[in-house]
Amino acid sequence: MAAAMNKLTFPQFPAVELVNFFRQNILTGAEAKNFTKNDLYPNPKPDVVQKLFMRVLQKVYNVGIEQFYMVPMGLDVQYPHLMEGFAPVAYIVKYMARFLPMCLIYDFHPSDILNPKGKRTLYLLSGMVNFLHFRDTRKGVYLTFCLNYKSVLDNISQLQKTNQELEAKIEKLSTVPPEQQAEFKTLSSEIDDLQQSISQEYRAKDLALQEKIAHEKNDLAEKMKKLNQHKLAIATMKEEQEWMKSQVVESPEQRKNKTERMKENVHRLKQARQETSEKCDHYRERVTMAGLWQSDVQAYNKKLQSIETNLEIYRKILEETRQKEEQIVNENLEVKSIANEETHLKRMIQIKKEKLAKMDIKNQKKLEDFVQRKNEILEICSHIQEKRQAVHGRVSNVLQEIQQTSNKKEQLLQAAEEDEKKYQDVTTVFKNTLEKYHDSLLKVSDRSAVRRKEKVAELNRRLKRR
Repeated sequence: MAAAMNKLTFPQFPAVELVNFFRQNILTGAEAKNFTKNDLYPNPKPDVVQKLFMRVLQKVYNVGIEQFYMVPMGLDVQYPHLMEGFAPVAYIVKYMARFLPMCLIYDFHPSDILNPKGKRTLYLLSGMVNFLHFRDTRKGVYLTFCLNYKSVLDNISQLQKTNQELEAKIEKLSTVPPEQQAEFKTLSSEIDDLQQSISQEYRAKDLALQEKIAHEKNDLAEKMKKLNQHKLAIATMKEEQEWMKSQVVESPEQRKNKTERMKENVHRLKQARQETSEKCDHYRERVTMAGLWQSDVQAYNKKLQSIETNLEIYRKILEETRQKEEQIVNENLEVKSIANEETHLKRMIQIKKEKLAKMDIKNQKKLEDFVQRKNEILEICSHIQEKRQAVHGRVSNVLQEIQQTSNKKEQLLQAAEEDEKKYQDVTTVFKNTLEKYHDSLLKVSDRSAVRRKEKVAELNRRLKRR
């Protein structure tokens, strides 16, 4: 068997197809982006090959990445931290020794991981990719089977219901109701008695008639044979007589003797013929007697036909019951096969439940770690919240100061506007007085007017400056 398995092969994939497959289906994130053809061929990198093997084993055996870095606690080692770097390689070698025979690769060696070669690595990865494709197809078939499991259970329940209904019908057909049991018993006993009496009488008469007819047929056949023999003898004797006449002259005495013999033979033949005619008349009389019995025989035949129809109905019922029993047996076999499949599926479900329980334990552990990390983050957030509240207090104080300054600014602006209005009123009054003074100065001499104008200009400039 092992020799036959060794002859089986799988397709060899080029490096480009392997890189695309691992990027799309196995690796994720930065690992998929940084993975290139040069990492595999012609000089594969050991760390990349180990990473690929580890990811494939995680997918196949559903193993967490932390398990590859766990040092066994049962080992009595003085310096266990020295084994932490070797633990992933040891676990990869252990799982690969179990996994590669399923991929039809039986010559795995640890050097394939520690010191990988280009063609050898492509060969190993091709076998693993072939197994993953096969695993995906089988997984799809199993999922369809699981989806059809409920419909099969429904069919089983329906078949069981139909079985129960058919069994009830068979019981109903096979059992006679209590109202008709007495009539059924009387009819069955009468039918049996009639069958026995008719069969006995008919058989006796039939046997007697058949024996007589056979005996008479035999006698008739024998007599017909004798008659034919006599006819042949007469014909031969006539031929001899004519031949003798032509050859020899007969004496009258011999001729008389021959004629007497011939007369005796003819008399015997006549007697035999008369006997046969008498026997034929006797047989005719018997046939007429049989015609007289024919009405009775026909009545008996009708009764037998009615009995045969009843028997035929009974046989049909028995045949239907037999078919129903066979159908029930076949359905029971189907139910047993479905029950076996159900037990198999229950086992598979139990295994899946155990795996789910393990996964729940792992998830619980991860959840505890997550809760612990969450608590740490919440503590950090509480510190940040306290700092934020302190900063918020400072900001509120600053905003209050800004509000106070803005209020002071508005007050100052209002005071400045009031002052400006006052200055504008003063300037208008001053302009009016200047205009009046200017009109009065026009009447004075030119020199004094020029001086006054200059003074007025200076006053205007000062006012503007203010």
